[in-house]
Amino acid sequence: MLSATLPLRKRVPPLRKDAPTIWAQMGRTPDDHRASLGYQEITRAAIEIADAEGIRALSMRRVAARLGSGTMSLYRHVATKEDLIDLMVDAVLGEEPVPPTTGDWRRDLAELARRSRRLARRHPWAIRFRLARLSHGPNGLAELEHGVACVSGLGLEIDGVLDFMNTVSAFTVGFVQAELAEEEARRDSGLSEAEWRGRMGPHVQRVIDSGLYPAFVRIVVEAEDYPDPDVTFERQLGMVLDGLAVSLGPSSGHPRASRPRRQRATLNV
Repeated sequence: MLSATLPLRKRVPPLRKDAPTIWAQMGRTPDDHRASLGYQEITRAAIEIADAEGIRALSMRRVAARLGSGTMSLYRHVATKEDLIDLMVDAVLGEEPVPPTTGDWRRDLAELARRSRRLARRHPWAIRFRLARLSHGPNGLAELEHGVACVSGLGLEIDGVLDFMNTVSAFTVGFVQAELAEEEARRDSGLSEAEWRGRMGPHVQRVIDSGLYPAFVRIVVEAEDYPDPDVTFERQLGMVLDGLAVSLGPSSGHPRASRPRRQRATLNV
């Protein structure tokens, strides 16, 4: 998990390396002093703050204030901001049920990518955590199980299965990040894309007139001006899946010869 962007209060001790995870803590019977707050209530309040103001605005103090609780009461449930973000990401992953697999790995991975994009568009702050350490919460593990099931019929070793899943996930995250970057640029500049293009027009014309950048000229003259992002996503996702299909070799149901397995000292997922 990526590091928290805002420091915790100084009187809260740093997390010990042997400290139990938030998922282990949730499995315990809460003490009486925890009864006034629940993990779902805490997680929901944190998501509301992050959705409205971004992840940088999130702090334990803000969440406690939103719940009308003391900050230290919150720490009795959630020891660190990283634990809180783990809860938030897992809750987001559980907003839409994973669909049943169809036996068509392309169709199943494509639907998983669409689902990931919808969730990330709904909660833009969550995208930065999608390629970080695996969520070991129930919804993250359910998504993992589903992803493996999508390609389980291809006869791949587990590293190959992860390659397929991670390739599609990396494309989806990158696509959504580009979408969000454009929206952020629009907010920061106060200019729509059309207005920004109008402002850049005189400089673009000078670049064209210089004759030094023929590829740039082709883009300006020939490329679609305002492509539909949904259409673009589907087209590029198809390209990614085509590439994965090629990697399977001449027979679509059988992988190429296995590469030497990577050596691991410990399991790290």
